[in-house]
Amino acid sequence: RTVGRVLLWFSLLLVVWAITYNPVANPRAIVTFENVRFTVLTSTLVRMEALRKNSPHKFDDRPTLDVVNRYTDHVPHYTVSHPDSSSIVIQTSSFTLTYTSKNSNASSICQHPQNHTDQTGGTRVPDHPHHLSAATWEQCCSYCHDDNYCTAWVFSPPAERFQRGECWLLMGVSGTFKAQDRIFGEVSSFNDDNIHVKFNVSTPDGKSTKTVTWVPSSKNQFNLHGTLDAMDCYSTPTQCTNEYHATYNSTHGLLSKDGWYAIDDTSTARFTNNIDPNPNLNLETMIPWYSENLTNHQDLYLFTAGLNYRQTLSDYKFIGGAIPLPPRTALGVWWSRYYEYSQQTFTNEVLDGYAQYHLPLSQVVLDMDWHIEPNVPGCQTWGGYTFNTQLFPHPESFISWLHSNSNPLKHPLKLLLNIHPQTGVDHCQQRYETMAELNGINPKTNMTVPCNFGNYTFMKSLFDVYLDAQPLAGVDSWWTDYGGCGGPMNDANSDDRSLFWNNYVFDTHLQQHYKGSKRPLVLSRYGGLGNHRYPIGFSGDTFQAFQTLEWEIQMTQTAANVLFGWWSHDIGGFHTGKDCPGDGNPQNITGSELLLRWLQFGSVAPIFRTHCDHCERRIWKFTYHFYWMSHAMFLRNGLVPYTYTFGRESTFEKGVSLVHPLYYDYATHSESYSFTHQYMFGDSILAAPIYTPTNNQTRTTTSKIWLPPGNWSNWNGTKVIRGPITITESYGWQDIPLFIKPDHIIPLQTNSSVVSSFSDPLIWTIAPGSNSGRGRVWEDDGNSNDYLNDNNNNGAVTEAEYSGSVESGKIEIKIAGTKGRFEGMPGKREHIVQLRGAKDLGKKEPRLVTVNGEVVKKGVRGWYYAEEYGLVVTEGALVILTGAMAVGSDIVVNVNF
Repeated sequence: RTVGRVLLWFSLLLVVWAITYNPVANPRAIVTFENVRFTVLTSTLVRMEALRKNSPHKFDDRPTLDVVNRYTDHVPHYTVSHPDSSSIVIQTSSFTLTYTSKNSNASSICQHPQNHTDQTGGTRVPDHPHHLSAATWEQCCSYCHDDNYCTAWVFSPPAERFQRGECWLLMGVSGTFKAQDRIFGEVSSFNDDNIHVKFNVSTPDGKSTKTVTWVPSSKNQFNLHGTLDAMDCYSTPTQCTNEYHATYNSTHGLLSKDGWYAIDDTSTARFTNNIDPNPNLNLETMIPWYSENLTNHQDLYLFTAGLNYRQTLSDYKFIGGAIPLPPRTALGVWWSRYYEYSQQTFTNEVLDGYAQYHLPLSQVVLDMDWHIEPNVPGCQTWGGYTFNTQLFPHPESFISWLHSNSNPLKHPLKLLLNIHPQTGVDHCQQRYETMAELNGINPKTNMTVPCNFGNYTFMKSLFDVYLDAQPLAGVDSWWTDYGGCGGPMNDANSDDRSLFWNNYVFDTHLQQHYKGSKRPLVLSRYGGLGNHRYPIGFSGDTFQAFQTLEWEIQMTQTAANVLFGWWSHDIGGFHTGKDCPGDGNPQNITGSELLLRWLQFGSVAPIFRTHCDHCERRIWKFTYHFYWMSHAMFLRNGLVPYTYTFGRESTFEKGVSLVHPLYYDYATHSESYSFTHQYMFGDSILAAPIYTPTNNQTRTTTSKIWLPPGNWSNWNGTKVIRGPITITESYGWQDIPLFIKPDHIIPLQTNSSVVSSFSDPLIWTIAPGSNSGRGRVWEDDGNSNDYLNDNNNNGAVTEAEYSGSVESGKIEIKIAGTKGRFEGMPGKREHIVQLRGAKDLGKKEPRLVTVNGEVVKKGVRGWYYAEEYGLVVTEGALVILTGAMAVGSDIVVNVNF
């Protein structure tokens, strides 16, 4: 039985983690010296492990929640030398590591070091079987002597409230000892006397470098932060902002102006095959489980890439795993609202409206009112897994209808349902008897089956009995709206990784269940480092306030510093409250403007999902700003070729999130750190969304924006600005401050394309400010895991380039035939070339326009100047249509003025 479990573990490792993750490092990358081991993972990343001397245990190669891969065929070049018999030096092109064993901190049984004030120690484990809350020194010593698993024990002498001291098992080295503490056991760990790592970091002005020396006690003083686990808050907008500040400032990301970051993975739970599941469950979809890490070795990872932040992200992506590519529909427009809809009212009041106003829509969410909310003793209303058939008489038919072309939008829609698993499964739910029996509960007791995703039987039975069974089997994704229940508890970074475990369980089970035919999507709060492997984030219940919008703009970009790039916020905010009138009343012009600005941010955010608590979110009801709101939605849909390509080629491949800070590329410019309300949206667009109300008289708001070095075109191409420069501009309701790198061609699509389909037509957008530029589009079926297999049958690439400019009087655009293909890929497509700002550059009409040598005439099916406001095709742009052509055909467009 043990052998069977081991084989199952390795087969699941390959399937669940797409064969790319191997936790066992390449032997060529490993250097072992006495009781320490170093693994050179990249030229800027090293793993450092220390075992207890004479320990019967070995170094631990199991994957952890934070680190799942350590193998590479491309081991970086490094050298090893031994200055003397007790020292070792490892040198790469980036760092030099020196370790001296004679200075190791080791003590014998029942002895303690002479000096250990502020000495790095270990995490104390109060729930270990051998923890004694009241003990003598001698008792603590004997426990240490008899325990084969401990790194060490520490004895804290009596305090005033104790008659005896406390005896603790130490795990790793993340705590500190007090001067009076006595340490037992043979402790061998890295300390400032036995190890140091040197590397170079650029100075703030970028003109020179300085040598940095890292030791275990080094403080990461200028960390650039990561993300909040959520933004839930119900006090007041001001108090919430203060709470966000306090929590955010205490979070750490992987990037730091110090030039380094260290991960202590010592106490992080390990994935394991050591499970004994209920034999009545389906064993074909078992997933790797966890064990609390009670090994006795120290485990550190040191990142030394300096201010090359992209390298640090790449290094962590290598060991922490890739950021998955969400389904293509997830990058479009979502509908969500906490409101009791029936199938009829949802159709009439929501879907019909989107269809009537020709608004894009790709995913719909039903909050908790889709399920029964019984008023029965012993049952509760918050959670549940039983469809309310009074509201949805035929759930399976309803889901199939959403997935078809028969719904009002005339194209398939994805469905997410909200659940609150923390409430368990009560006796009012369908199939309660089966669920109770599988979990060892007598159904006659009507006892609620408690939520515990740390229990394999509960987890597996919940999916088997409910989520994978009809009528819920057709649901595309789950919104797990809670903080987790059950899972790893002992972690160096957190006391509780249950939320991480929830996200892992849902995502990984769905990977197994779908067998690669669909990509999982779990909408949930952030569960800590490593959670990027299981998107998408839900930022919680927030106030409808400008302060909230401002914070979301700041936090979303730095979430990229822990690779958690796919955040989904409640666009518009969730609730009102004290000092917060909200934005859910269409007749309130200030609130309506707030929703407009939130929608505009959503158009250039990772995910575009409206939501609120029983307030209005149908934008056609907001007559003051509906026109501008609709164009924000059109823009979001139009950007999908750009965002999806970046998600595949940069986020998945390189670990760079769609929304990320400017300092990734401009690290030596202080403004890239201080202008926290602007960011890069992909690598071609700088976004600075408005987060303040307009002046009542001028109907404008003023924004100060920093543009990095190089040329930048404003969004509609009427102005080219040379950076670095700080500009102050006035913006009206219609404006979203967006700036384009002119040598980047932006691929867009029209509103006739829905995000689940092949973009047809495909718009190639060229901004003024350069005499040449390139762009590309990556496409696939948008839903399966075929993108993980890098071959020409699982994805297609179309590239374009241009030379010349409107200003020079001549420009040529070359669109290469599409390379590769995927299942369902059409054979033809039309292309549109958009020359932004051409009319405003003072040129007359084009003298000659040709496509592959054929003259194109002026007209809506040939070429024309756009004359109406738009964010996809902008006013004043010269628009040229190629007509439908075979996707493999090369196209050349020439324009002469």
